[in-house]
Amino acid sequence: MAQRMAGIGRFAKGAGWNLLAGYMLFDGLRGWRGDGALVTLRSDPNVESLVRRLRRRGIPVVDMTAEHPEMPIPRVCTDNRAIGRLAASHFAERNYRHTAYFTSHWSKIQSGRYEGFAEGLATAGIVEPPARWVLEEGPALRARNDSGAVSRWFAGLLERSPKPLAVFCNETKDAARVLAECRACGIAVPEDVAILGVGDDSVLCENQSVPLSCILQNGERLGYESAALLARLMDGKEAPASPVFVPPKGVAVRASTECTASSDPLVARALALVSSNVSRPWGVRQLAAEVGVSPASLNRRFVAELGHPPSVEITRQRLHKAKNLLLDTDMTLAEVAERCGICNAFYLSSLIRRHTGLPPKEWRKRAKT
Repeated sequence: MAQRMAGIGRFAKGAGWNLLAGYMLFDGLRGWRGDGALVTLRSDPNVESLVRRLRRRGIPVVDMTAEHPEMPIPRVCTDNRAIGRLAASHFAERNYRHTAYFTSHWSKIQSGRYEGFAEGLATAGIVEPPARWVLEEGPALRARNDSGAVSRWFAGLLERSPKPLAVFCNETKDAARVLAECRACGIAVPEDVAILGVGDDSVLCENQSVPLSCILQNGERLGYESAALLARLMDGKEAPASPVFVPPKGVAVRASTECTASSDPLVARALALVSSNVSRPWGVRQLAAEVGVSPASLNRRFVAELGHPPSVEITRQRLHKAKNLLLDTDMTLAEVAERCGICNAFYLSSLIRRHTGLPPKEWRKRAKT
């Protein structure tokens, strides 16, 4: 919400608007002389009534949600199918083949995210559709006020699901709940179950026993685009024929998905070693010695399990760590290279160019905006 309001405020300031916020309009609507309104149509009858009254008076209204498509008004909303596809891509890159989607309840938003998730998995060649876990359906609905019964429901789902498992959660609070249930069942995160949420609540995400990865929704752009559309309508221009969809900004990767799935115990052990020793300047020979096999044997098992050799995985994890440091710190390229086991800044620069098409400075600037 704060990001969305920031986007609205940025547009309003540039346009010279007098901006009012909150429910102050309900009591004084009859005397209100506003030119337009931005609303979030969810399940509040007061907001729905307000929208109808404003439209009867010819005042333009823009909805910033996708929950009431039956009400034919202009809207700007999050692209929920794109969020689902991004989640699928995130897990597919990490070699997950068993997946689930968890949400507390079901609506248009959850449906769109699930459908996008299923589409993205299919596009990535993952034929097994994601399991659909909805807390307020079936046995969980009847037991929703009994925390013990809900935990038993979760335990059954988690224990029956094939591992390694990737769980895409509708919201950050849903991701936190899955993490808590995994801990209660003694299930390792991310080694056995990887967890990805939506909505970057940094307090909730970062202060967990295992920090939670999440998809960033780009709320500021949604607010700005909503205000821009309202401005066009207030100028008498035609409304768009279909909703304006705002794609997600990306994934904030944290420990809950910092793992590559493997059913081969030796490969899984090697992957864990690589992940926990990213700054170590080692190669395939040293990694093979750590897990007790020859480099050739380790190479064969990596290719059979993941489709690429261990050298590619080491580079992938080093580059991933380097990109996170470039985004989250003010470290120089040389300092980042040293922290990621990369020989020098020049080689790191060439890696970033090869994988992003941009020099590090430009990629860093664009990724932060």
